[in-house]
Amino acid sequence: MNHKTFWIVLVLLSVTYLSGCGSSSHVTVTISTAPPALLAPNGTAQIVATVTGTGEGVNWSCTPVGSCGSFAPASTASGVATTYTAPATIGPVVITATSEKKASVTASVNVTIQANDGIAGNFAFYVTGLDADLNTYSLAGAVLVNPDGTLSGEQDFNDGFAVASPAGGDMITSGSLAIGSSGVGTLTLVTSNTGVGVDGTETFTVSFVNNSHALIIQSDGSGTSSGSLDLQTLPSTLGSNFAFALTGVGTEGFIVTTGGVFTLTGTTINGTVDVNDDTAATNPSLENAFTATLVAADTFGRGTITTDNAEIGATLSYYVIGPEAIRLVVTAPGLTPPATASTAVGSAFGQGAGTFSNTSLLNAVFLDQANFGGLPFAAVGEIVPNGQAVGSFTGVADVNETAASGLDPYFLDAATIGGSYSVAGNGYGGLTITSGDLLDVSQLGIYLVDPAININDPNNTSGGGGALVVDLDPNVPGAGVLTSQTDTNAADFTGNYVLGLQDFLTAVGDPLPLKSGEVDFVGNAAATTSLTGSGTISDPINTLSSSTSDTVSFAAPITPDATNAGRFAIAPFTVTTAGATPVAIPYSANAYQASGAQLYWLEDGADGLNSVFGGQLQQQGTIGVAPAKRKAKP
Repeated sequence: MNHKTFWIVLVLLSVTYLSGCGSSSHVTVTISTAPPALLAPNGTAQIVATVTGTGEGVNWSCTPVGSCGSFAPASTASGVATTYTAPATIGPVVITATSEKKASVTASVNVTIQANDGIAGNFAFYVTGLDADLNTYSLAGAVLVNPDGTLSGEQDFNDGFAVASPAGGDMITSGSLAIGSSGVGTLTLVTSNTGVGVDGTETFTVSFVNNSHALIIQSDGSGTSSGSLDLQTLPSTLGSNFAFALTGVGTEGFIVTTGGVFTLTGTTINGTVDVNDDTAATNPSLENAFTATLVAADTFGRGTITTDNAEIGATLSYYVIGPEAIRLVVTAPGLTPPATASTAVGSAFGQGAGTFSNTSLLNAVFLDQANFGGLPFAAVGEIVPNGQAVGSFTGVADVNETAASGLDPYFLDAATIGGSYSVAGNGYGGLTITSGDLLDVSQLGIYLVDPAININDPNNTSGGGGALVVDLDPNVPGAGVLTSQTDTNAADFTGNYVLGLQDFLTAVGDPLPLKSGEVDFVGNAAATTSLTGSGTISDPINTLSSSTSDTVSFAAPITPDATNAGRFAIAPFTVTTAGATPVAIPYSANAYQASGAQLYWLEDGADGLNSVFGGQLQQQGTIGVAPAKRKAKP
């Protein structure tokens, strides 16, 4: 070998040796596929680590050792997944991938073991509807949802007939909340009252709009109802000025609605209330003064109110959502048939500074609905004040009324409406729709709320303003809400939505073999040029479906109204059940947009079902928490 060849070989050997000796100092490990930030107890996730600088893989471990879960397999090559199984217990876990080549090179990620994508805390809920015997019932309560999904709480139930909670309410002794990543799931309440639900256990289907608000229906077959579940701020000191509205059934079995305003000073309430009760000597009865005494809330946010007005209810329980939002339910001792009492449920919302005028009423969308306590109907529409201070308005609205036996149903689509309104300094007001513009709907009591509060989602800092509504027409004593209209751009009705509806049916329709009853629905949908989604329908007496609770799917075109901005046709809105005997329910619907995040809809009477539904579409926000944080150590 000559000298030149020798030196070339020596140089090559040196480079190879140095490269091999130094390779471990450049090893890196990264978590390239991380688990979710939250995992349910015993949940699983695929995790991948990528290794550079060596052909070897990683060893998987976690802390706290012994209670942090397991890996299958416990060692993987670079880019190959392991299946992580969370422990049965809740709490924080740190997952670590360690280089097989160099133990000092690791990467880690934090995971919290917690049920329901992290939704936990104190929640108030309320619903109203019909039980399997077609008695109207009212229910409100509060639950503490623990991080593992278990819960405790208390509630007040009243059907005005034979079943009611005792004076101190029913204790919720156990139960659970179980939801998926879409926010849809089940709320189960085990109570101390065997007369409610199924032997004391109530089951609700829930669909979360965001982490602090869900639409809910009771779906256990004992009854069906619609309402809301909202995160509580506890303890809360209630504000001074409130608007309120309640709907229920009086002692004669007919619907009774009440609404008004009140001022809270210490524990004393002074207020004004409107009453719509067909059985009363004077109906409607307007601007009635009343007083009441408030007892402070307990640790679940439950307190009581005693009034001197029997139409409101002698005793009510209230459940705090926050300083400017409470749920109300009329309470009464259990009664033996044929004795009856009244039942009602509703809300009270703060009015902020409490100073209002005609200029406080802005462009708005309203929903007005009644159930079987009177003539079932729903009305949805939009109003546009004419120079606000003038006190007149124009607008467009839809109405749907079920027919009495042997008569055709009544409905109007996109009817032009007009009329007048007045608002007093305390937010107490009235809105008159010109007679005949909207069939029987002509006189609404409106009770204005703080412009900063969202009536439908009290924890939401956007979408505020509007009023609670009570229909003061003798034939249609309904109740509802009025929301400020800030956006009629059809392109903004897009994204993911939570849907709710409450449907009342009478037994004289075609093409389905209907029975009189109530059907409630909650679900999720994606809105583009169509509304496509799924949900749960609760139908305890099988008025429309073949089971008491069934999953459903739908796909309906969304057609903007070319004449009336903010109005949409959602038709045909055919809801198909998924039970052993599938049923296609041929609904049609129309919707009005208050904003891209909030719409109201009702069934179009043109579908011929002789049924009436009203409800909401609320744009879905974030469910759960942000993705897992990754940590890398070179």
